[in-house]
Amino acid sequence: MELTGESYLYTLAQVGITFSGFSALLLAIQQMRGIGLTGFHKWVAKIYIVSGMVTATHALIPPLLYRLGMDEPMTWRASSLIIAASSFYRLVRFPGQWRAATNRPFDMRVKLHVTFIIAVNSVLILNGAGLLFTVSPGPVLFAVSWGLFAFFIQFAESFRFFFDEEPEMDT
Repeated sequence: MELTGESYLYTLAQVGITFSGFSALLLAIQQMRGIGLTGFHKWVAKIYIVSGMVTATHALIPPLLYRLGMDEPMTWRASSLIIAASSFYRLVRFPGQWRAATNRPFDMRVKLHVTFIIAVNSVLILNGAGLLFTVSPGPVLFAVSWGLFAFFIQFAESFRFFFDEEPEMDT
């Protein structure tokens, strides 16, 4: 029997990996243009590459747990908690990484992105704990999808860091 949403999760994993590869092309394009890469350029590209790989990993967690013998409700509970823990870990590290890569302040879009990540992962914790609503695949499917969609949006916005702006000085 197939896990609810399993094919969707596999599709998200494939798109996440593709996104990582496409993000890596930014570095090659920048170098082909003869423009040096600042620490900020490298960090932004790394964030996008990692986000695609994290999306793929998060998307593969529920099918793996289910195939290991967990029943469906426990699969969604455990997946919710694992994904939330992973996301919060990366989120805690984010401000320090930003400060190490650049002296620019957080853009409003980054602040909104972080706020929404906190909200989505708080819902995952509630799903994992079985609080407020029946445990379901919805929060996990939404969280993995949002992780990818949000980085698509950030990626589109950050094109200017690679093509429109003058290179920024490293800190």
